[in-house]
Amino acid sequence: MRIAFFCDSYKPYLSGVTNSIEILVKELRELGHRVYIFAPRYPGYVDFDPDIIRFPSLPTGYPNFRLALPYLIRIPEVDLIHSHSPFQTGLIARYLAHRRRVPFIYTFHTLFTRYVHYAQFIPEPLSKLALSQYIVTFCRRTDLIIAPSKMAKRVLKSWTVRNRIEIVPTGVDLSHIKEANKFQLRKKYNIPQDAKVLVYVGRLSKEKNLSFLLHSFKKLNKLSYLAIVGAGPMENEIKKAKIPNLIMVGEVKYPEILSYYSIGDIFVFSSTTETQGLVLAEAKAAGLPAVALFAGGLVDTVRSGIDGYLTTKEGFVEHIKLLLTDEKLREKMGKAAREDIINRFSSTAIAKKVECLYNEALNKGA
Repeated sequence: MRIAFFCDSYKPYLSGVTNSIEILVKELRELGHRVYIFAPRYPGYVDFDPDIIRFPSLPTGYPNFRLALPYLIRIPEVDLIHSHSPFQTGLIARYLAHRRRVPFIYTFHTLFTRYVHYAQFIPEPLSKLALSQYIVTFCRRTDLIIAPSKMAKRVLKSWTVRNRIEIVPTGVDLSHIKEANKFQLRKKYNIPQDAKVLVYVGRLSKEKNLSFLLHSFKKLNKLSYLAIVGAGPMENEIKKAKIPNLIMVGEVKYPEILSYYSIGDIFVFSSTTETQGLVLAEAKAAGLPAVALFAGGLVDTVRSGIDGYLTTKEGFVEHIKLLLTDEKLREKMGKAAREDIINRFSSTAIAKKVECLYNEALNKGA
């Protein structure tokens, strides 16, 4: 089939949403489908994929993120339209889908009400109410909503979204999870080969609760190192703190970033704003047990007590200490993590599930 993806977040901007879209596009194409991608244009960035179509864009206050300025253009004939945003590109995607009478599908990637602190001149309660009502209105004209976790589905239901919602997590491309050279990576960043290393991968921003993570690490840094892989608004602030045993790796592009999980022994995660937490699935694929703050969106990914721990703020440090000091437990959980990803989160299996949902939507409209 011919599919159009509309995105406000796509390469070269690095994010979980970007990776999610890129992985799904790759797998759908391998299943024989043609996928067009409509996304913001980035100055100086050249696409070599002829099926990527760019909209003009403007810079925003958020580092490297561009605001798409979509307009009505002649798009190829497609069988369905799948939006990965409810905003600029999502609105034009929905309009085109209804005008062409093809199924319109929306993936609820982001819990936007957890990001209202960026709207500095609007009271937070008002921002949250306005955003949730906007999402509800947008969702009412969809044929299908895809949510990456049970929590994301519950949130939509609590906002009174009545449309059909199917849970489909983001898949992990296991073909990119290779045996990385742990020795070379540690040597590159001057980490002793026998040291225990915690690793965090993700955006360096307020909503990721990194202040808590760094505060927790200060209680542990005589026992371990912390490697932070990523970039974002808090990068300079973290560097200026000059925390001992803290390694700032910086931004690493996908899929190369997948090899950087191997630098660590335990994956640590303090965000409570995730709808799924793709980085947790990637860490599991690399054989790392995770310690994360309990958040509804992570329950579907981390099996607490089996391949990691979902814990409270009070128990966060203690669970890390447990894994740092118990090598057998750490290895057992790492093995369980890897096996679970193969069974439940392979990108091939996830793409086939999405393909089935597409076919249902097409048959329903036939």
